[in-house]
Amino acid sequence: MKDSGDTTYRHVMASALRILARRDHSVVELIQKLDRRGYAEEMVQQVVAECGRMDYLNDQRVARQLIDRMKRRGMGLRRIRHELQKRGLEGEQVEAQLLAGVSPPEERLLVRQVAEKKWKTLSNQADPRNKMLRLQRFLRSRGFSDSMIVETLKEMHP
Repeated sequence: MKDSGDTTYRHVMASALRILARRDHSVVELIQKLDRRGYAEEMVQQVVAECGRMDYLNDQRVARQLIDRMKRRGMGLRRIRHELQKRGLEGEQVEAQLLAGVSPPEERLLVRQVAEKKWKTLSNQADPRNKMLRLQRFLRSRGFSDSMIVETLKEMHP
């Protein structure tokens, strides 16, 4: 009987390692993926614990990578926070990491850069009001706060 359990454990571990070989995952993401594959909860928990022990699974590292990647893609604090929560990365440590990774001055600079880049693509808009509204909606979808958007638009077009 132990042989069967050992084989199952190795099978679940191999599946987890294939998942983690593609990209880092949070603990929650890995559990969800292994659950969807139909593995027993007890076996999934053992594999997840072992992956964590071997540092193949590290929520802090995943959060840092996600914050950096989304910042490079021009996303604001709200959007990054939402994406972290979606991946099961929540709590005081993750929030502290987010605030350290995206400081208010950094976010102001980022919203300005994103706004200027988008403004150029809206040059075919004849109506300036429509152009501003489209830019505002775009920036909001990127996760920037309304106050930051208004401040940036005033700086761009006083």
